[in-house]
Amino acid sequence: MIHALLLAATLSTTPIPLDAARRTFDDVRVASDEDGGKLWGRPLYGPILFVDPQTRYVVANQQDAGGVLKAKGGVFDGTLPKEVVIANTATDWSGTHWTMVMWGAVSPVSVARRRLVLHECFHRIQNDLGLPATNANNPHLDTLDGRYWYLLELRALSVALKDEKGRPQAIADALAFRAKRRSLFADATANERALEANEGLAEYTGFALRGTGAEETRLAIARRLDATDRGESFVRSFAYSTGPAYGLLLDVASPAWRSGFHKDSDFADLLRAAEKVTTSADDAAARAAAYGGATLRAEEEKRAKEQAEKIARYRARLVDGPVIEIPLDTAQYGFDPYAVVALGDDGTVYPSLQVSGPWGTITTESGARVDFKRNALFFGADDRSRLKLNAGWELGPGGRTGDFIITKSR
Repeated sequence: MIHALLLAATLSTTPIPLDAARRTFDDVRVASDEDGGKLWGRPLYGPILFVDPQTRYVVANQQDAGGVLKAKGGVFDGTLPKEVVIANTATDWSGTHWTMVMWGAVSPVSVARRRLVLHECFHRIQNDLGLPATNANNPHLDTLDGRYWYLLELRALSVALKDEKGRPQAIADALAFRAKRRSLFADATANERALEANEGLAEYTGFALRGTGAEETRLAIARRLDATDRGESFVRSFAYSTGPAYGLLLDVASPAWRSGFHKDSDFADLLRAAEKVTTSADDAAARAAAYGGATLRAEEEKRAKEQAEKIARYRARLVDGPVIEIPLDTAQYGFDPYAVVALGDDGTVYPSLQVSGPWGTITTESGARVDFKRNALFFGADDRSRLKLNAGWELGPGGRTGDFIITKSR
């Protein structure tokens, strides 16, 4: 009896309650078993890590191949080394390919925690499905026209998800708004497809297996679209809305759509074919009024002026000012997809960022710039004190006066 009480006290004082973690593992396993591999041809459940970012304490549903984690209370626990970036993602650590989830994001509500964890479980298997993860940004969704036509698309998708009778017209409208947006920006189609084949499919997976009936699941996505935070950035987050919306509509119109989906597939093309839609970008302007287009346009014009001031501040600090350059191909980082700011040809800013690599670690709450064309990360030189270099690496002069770059020691 005393031993049992001591064990209970131990379990309750860990940064992640072991009994709650175990119940969550069981809940996700049941959801995966109920699916039986029907969604993607294989089970979603596999190695999972729950992590407390503050303490780096970790609870897993199985032993790691390297034997770092120890059995306790029906699960396995330990501490992640400092070089492992903590984020909701798929990651390789200690000889095992994991789904990693930050414990603070795990809801006490079953449908919400299933959605989150199964979203991340998709990321663990997506390479095996021929759907590799991509970091595609969509800077056009931070422009006035990009946001305007995107928000109209969300409004039409919401109607399509909620109103069976009005669904055909609403789908046609959503596809027209999407076509109009893509006609205005040269790289929009490719970049949107890339992120939807990554985060869009993952979020669709989470909603499809969250444990509610099809109609209630469609209504849940519609409520999300209706509650879209207009203050957020859509550059990296838009697919969290469009992916499940289009996926659930395709489940109705063409239930076998997933079997032929590949990395270059397009949700809109699949739904257009399934619903035999004939509208195009030319129909978008005429249909905008049905979704409050005039008011929305005025609101977005005001927002665009305010955003221009924010971009100017980031550009002054991270483009024109002195910076620390870090090779992107050696970096691991986690970020908030709802907060990114596009700088056009100069890349994308993440207002807060934690980065690690073989060279060490660096964090900031003042913004860091990712430039995929230059294959580099840029931190403000004033973040130098936050840089922790590992042995064998040094901070040397960069290409401009006041710049720095991380290199191997000679």
